[in-house]
Amino acid sequence: SSGINAEYGYKLTDKATTYFTDLNQLNSYLQSAPHANWTEFVSYYKKGGARFTCKNEGRKSFGVGYTSSLDAFEKQCEIDLLEAIEQNFLSDTSKINDFQMETVQHENAIQTKASTFVGRSELVETCVEHCGTACENNLMILHGTPGCGKSGLLAAVFHKAVEPLRNGGNFAFVHVVDSCPSSNILEKMLKRLQWALRDFRRSRGEINISASPPETASELRSNHHSFLVETALEYPDILFLVVVDAVNQFHESLKAWEMWWLPRKGSPKNVRFMISTLNEENGTFENAKEAYPDAKLTPVPKMSREDLEGMVSATLARFNKKLTTYDDKLVGNQMELLLSKSSSPLYLIACCEALRKFGIFERVSQYITDLPTTISELFSYLLDEWSEEYGKMFVEDVAGLICISKDGLLENEINDLLAFKEEKQKGENEFLYESSFSRIYDSLASFLAAGGGGYLRFFHDQLKYTVQSKFLTKEFELETHKWLADFFYSCTESQLNESPEVDPPAYYDHVLQQLIYHQLKSSPDDLSILKTSLRNIYFVRERILYGQTQALMDEYELAIQVCSKNCDLDGVTALTQWMKFVQLYASNIESFPEFAHNMAATQTPTAYVCGDTLNLPLPAPKTGYPLTWQNIPSGEDLMVCKYGYGGVDAAASDPAADILVIATGERAIVLDQSSGEFIHELGVLLDCYSVALSPDNETIYAAGENVSMFDVGTGSRIASTGFLTNSNYPFVWVEHIGEYIAAGTGHGRKAICWDDHTEEGEIVLLHLEYDAEGEELFVARKWTVDAPCYHHCFLRSRNLIFSANKGEIRGYNLEGEKVMMFGDAGGCVYYLAAHPTNPTILSGGNDLVIREWNADSKTLVRSVTDTTTSGWAYGGNWAVSYDPTGNHVLCTEPQSQSLRLYTFDGTLAGELKGHSDCVNAIKLVPGSRQAITADRAEGTILFNVPNPDEETANAYQEFDEKVFWTGFSKDGQYLITVSNETVRKWDAKTLEHLVSREYEGFYRSKGGISWDEQWVYASGRMDVYRFSFEDLTPSGRLQGRIEKMELEALFARF
Repeated sequence: SSGINAEYGYKLTDKATTYFTDLNQLNSYLQSAPHANWTEFVSYYKKGGARFTCKNEGRKSFGVGYTSSLDAFEKQCEIDLLEAIEQNFLSDTSKINDFQMETVQHENAIQTKASTFVGRSELVETCVEHCGTACENNLMILHGTPGCGKSGLLAAVFHKAVEPLRNGGNFAFVHVVDSCPSSNILEKMLKRLQWALRDFRRSRGEINISASPPETASELRSNHHSFLVETALEYPDILFLVVVDAVNQFHESLKAWEMWWLPRKGSPKNVRFMISTLNEENGTFENAKEAYPDAKLTPVPKMSREDLEGMVSATLARFNKKLTTYDDKLVGNQMELLLSKSSSPLYLIACCEALRKFGIFERVSQYITDLPTTISELFSYLLDEWSEEYGKMFVEDVAGLICISKDGLLENEINDLLAFKEEKQKGENEFLYESSFSRIYDSLASFLAAGGGGYLRFFHDQLKYTVQSKFLTKEFELETHKWLADFFYSCTESQLNESPEVDPPAYYDHVLQQLIYHQLKSSPDDLSILKTSLRNIYFVRERILYGQTQALMDEYELAIQVCSKNCDLDGVTALTQWMKFVQLYASNIESFPEFAHNMAATQTPTAYVCGDTLNLPLPAPKTGYPLTWQNIPSGEDLMVCKYGYGGVDAAASDPAADILVIATGERAIVLDQSSGEFIHELGVLLDCYSVALSPDNETIYAAGENVSMFDVGTGSRIASTGFLTNSNYPFVWVEHIGEYIAAGTGHGRKAICWDDHTEEGEIVLLHLEYDAEGEELFVARKWTVDAPCYHHCFLRSRNLIFSANKGEIRGYNLEGEKVMMFGDAGGCVYYLAAHPTNPTILSGGNDLVIREWNADSKTLVRSVTDTTTSGWAYGGNWAVSYDPTGNHVLCTEPQSQSLRLYTFDGTLAGELKGHSDCVNAIKLVPGSRQAITADRAEGTILFNVPNPDEETANAYQEFDEKVFWTGFSKDGQYLITVSNETVRKWDAKTLEHLVSREYEGFYRSKGGISWDEQWVYASGRMDVYRFSFEDLTPSGRLQGRIEKMELEALFARF
């Protein structure tokens, strides 16, 4: 688009006049052409830059030279190109969302890779058939060694299969890792897949389905399998093809390498997946086989000689280059020479890229001869070439940055990193390097996965390994990590305050994701540096606001592991407290980022969160809501983690395995125990009322109408029973006992003991061995308990199963024989718990007395009376347990909604609070001093259980008032709160308390404001109360409890 008039610094030849005439003719044409922009520039010969590339005495010689002063030319070229693009392509992309833009890039990447693929036609046809045929085998895995051509094969298959599929109305989705920015992040892929599926369904008239995928990583993971299966079942005649290339190159976030996201066994036949992976890289091949055992494994074989020649020719043709394929008398058979070096497609493609840069035709044959014979040696050879051309230190630093970076660097990040080091070591406007990144980029580009301007990283890990072995000494690696950590912190430092006054760099979100990784790598033995990041409320705020909460939680876990390895107990405690704080407050910080400092500063005064925050500069005073955040327990905060799922039962592994399973009644959820991260929802369950883990924590037992086994790692069902009993009640207890899975039916509603519960319970023992083909569990024995049941437990020290009945407890051996019965056990016995070593069990029921029974003496040993906190005594003790020491009692009852700790002398040693509804279950965490409690609403909590025998124990958590509902006036001037006893009105700007009224509320009270702001409603224990909005004057009540405020209906009824 522009011409150059250069002042040559070379000696004129006899043909110079001809060349000059040709140039003038070209210039004249360009100046007159209507489609060309003409601008004249002057450039100068760069002295000392010329050199011979091939010097022949007495014959033609070849050389190169360099020019300078081309900055204006470069800028004008950029402007001209942008104008040309705008004239020829759609400029208004406002109607194209991010998912559509990403899809275009992935499909373009597939098309580019497919364009150079040749041969292996039979294998291509086999793979195309898998993609286009519905069958029980949902998954095909293309696998092989580095450089064998997996990606090219996959691209060719998709390219051939996609058009017929889409023309037939089917669904096809492709994802090429490293083809565009963030394509190596599984969360991004799953969101785009969800969007594509939703778009597909909406295009067929399902307008009630949201067009947007789930926002959070946890919701995405929870929804992935169920939505895919739901969609496939909704359209059984449509094929749903998902193709993913290079899964081993995903980033490890969201546990991508565990391959949990692949289809589960038993998925609908019209779900078709095809992936490619290395045999040995990040465990993805083995994990994929484990996730889907029946996958069709397709090894990618070596290419034939003919196919290799075709691939090389097609690749070079893209650059208008070719090699001789015959024995030329001057240069020989260049194709034969190249193919004799290696048959690896990766190696040959790399050679083609190197030949593209090599511009001296008469030396091509010698250049090929000099090339090493492996990809690693080839890249090392090129690194040496570049070191001579650009400077050794410069090449080492650039290659080191790309190699050591967490997941790649943007081009402008690399430029800024180099300038950052130059300024640190040489001073402002001084130069450390002999070259610039823009110069070396042209040489490196062929070996980088840039993703269309995205994060630069070596396109194959073999290249990274070469850099590691060539440059990365331990000292150099630590220095580079520190360089990166210092640079990324310098980018965040200006934002780590209450009101940042300068804009962050354009790549700020990437900076936030990189900092912790390099801080941990650069200073593994001294993590006090984390006070600037993981222990800084402003850094936490930035991560949350940029949608990186889950990544932040993962980094806390990683940092805690490093501290544990270093025996840094203070660091472990501090980071654990911060992780818990983030988990509880992330949504609040996202909603009210300006109050983040206040949220952290008002934590327990002795907590690290509070101490670290008070060391930061105090923010300016603010008015408005919320003015303060109150969450200050009187002692140590004993809540370790709160999970967003309630339940009727739970099962916890030891802390090392870090697994929690929750039975919600309708389904079973698998979570990361320490962080609360969603892992799986167990599929193919009709309902779920009880769960248990195998001793090795690799198998989940889930029971409801039937009993099933699931794999912990994949969430897939291993085997299950049919309907085992004729009972109308589900299995409320399941447990692994020796060589059996034991399960027992019961009445799950506990407190509703006045219900006509007369049906006898049943106990079933199932063999652990199962029919793998039919996925069926077999009954070893079963028997009827001759009374209605509520719960069961297994006393391991005596091999006895006990059943909770009305006023009685029955004990059975494993042959099903009743060997004892405890009478006078109260009214309805709701829950049983066995001592881990002693021959005793605990029972709890509707009379609020916890009893301990001895299986050897068959007698009542002692009892503890639990004093309920309010008048509704019918609830009773819904769950009981020994504490982790085995010397004290844990129990729950519906009114306090707490975990209550008693000594056996009847002393209430404390209450652990945090639930907002009745607690259904208590389960101890093996090998720890922790307990899990699950309520019937939306909360399960992991508590540290204090030992009453220790003087420092403090298990009390006091609250002035529980607020169950808040609401604002339309103008934001007033705030209404509803607690269990009081309705209050506040000035929302000053939080001045204006007026309050007492009413008879309860633990599920809710509130509402009428649309015309005349009335305030509060749902009480048995009535709905109405108050005037102006001064909360009582103005009537409706009989009947309403737990969901339907304001229009209430307004009409009053």
